[in-house]
Amino acid sequence: MKALAIETIKRNFPNQWLLIEVAETKDGAPSKGVVLKTSNRREEIVEEIGKNKGKKLFFFFSGITAPPHTAFAL
Repeated sequence: MKALAIETIKRNFPNQWLLIEVAETKDGAPSKGVVLKTSNRREEIVEEIGKNKGKKLFFFFSGITAPPHTAFAL
């Protein structure tokens, strides 16, 4: 598959968990990648990570993870 910009991947797969093989980075962050797996279930992506050892991977959710104006305390 062709490497796509991370922003393009986010638009193409809204509200999905994604596993990407990183093709390029910019300032230390993934900027382009190849989609390896998408799912609406996080667990499916976690399982797939183990099948892709030795690859530079990026795992993220493409949707909103918290409502706007939400504060977090750690």
